[in-house]
Amino acid sequence: MDQLIHRREENGLIYYTCDTITTPHLFTTKFGGVSTGYLSSLNLGFNRGDERENVLKNYQILADHFGVPRERMTMTKQVHGDCVRVVDENTMGMGLGQPMSWQTDAIVTNLPNVPLCGYYADCVVTLLHDPVSRSIGVCHSGWRGTANGILAKTVHTMQEQYGAQPENIEAVIGPSIHSCCFETDADVPDAMRETMGQAVEPFIERRGAKYFIDLQGINRMRLEDAGVKKVTDSGLCTKCMHDEFWSHRATNGRRGVQAGIIMLEGEQS
Repeated sequence: MDQLIHRREENGLIYYTCDTITTPHLFTTKFGGVSTGYLSSLNLGFNRGDERENVLKNYQILADHFGVPRERMTMTKQVHGDCVRVVDENTMGMGLGQPMSWQTDAIVTNLPNVPLCGYYADCVVTLLHDPVSRSIGVCHSGWRGTANGILAKTVHTMQEQYGAQPENIEAVIGPSIHSCCFETDADVPDAMRETMGQAVEPFIERRGAKYFIDLQGINRMRLEDAGVKKVTDSGLCTKCMHDEFWSHRATNGRRGVQAGIIMLEGEQS
């Protein structure tokens, strides 16, 4: 774990924060909610077999932590694509304050008091904050999204929409499966090479017929290529730490969902 990353506990809610992100944010763990069984206890996925009321109560716990109405929390609907959507007054609260009507793995906003939520159980979730333009983003990138450059596209969307400058952006790469555990067949490194060429080779290790991929390193490279230099990697592997985090690979898919959440502070509207 990077020394800038801190494990915190508040009224049973266990989460991680990063010193370099200067706006309210966190990465959730399994702990601090009301779900039961293999979803115990802070499951944030409505499609994991949980009672809907339990999931809503878990979001309420997080809304209380951020000091906002639950209906302002805004969700991605992740499809392992490279779409980035803008959260405005019409789309605020997607998935909680209004029915889910988009498919997107990354969202950005400059609205205050609107927590953006991206979900993980091995995939990489990165939080972005530009304190100068007062804009934020959350980006989910599995290997497909990583190969297609969704994280750089999120940075570019913040530039286009809000005038964010990459050199001002603070980024933290959240808990996710690391190269020690991310074993793949040849299709994954082949997809990386197709879009990134030789630049990706330092992040691919071959062991016999299998490959081990450093998704965090690739996403850091993508950020740096986009001009973002203030990048922190949490250093937390979800599969190694499966007692703390849900890991899709560690559980063969029988698991809940965590979130990386980021919000701009401001007067309530």
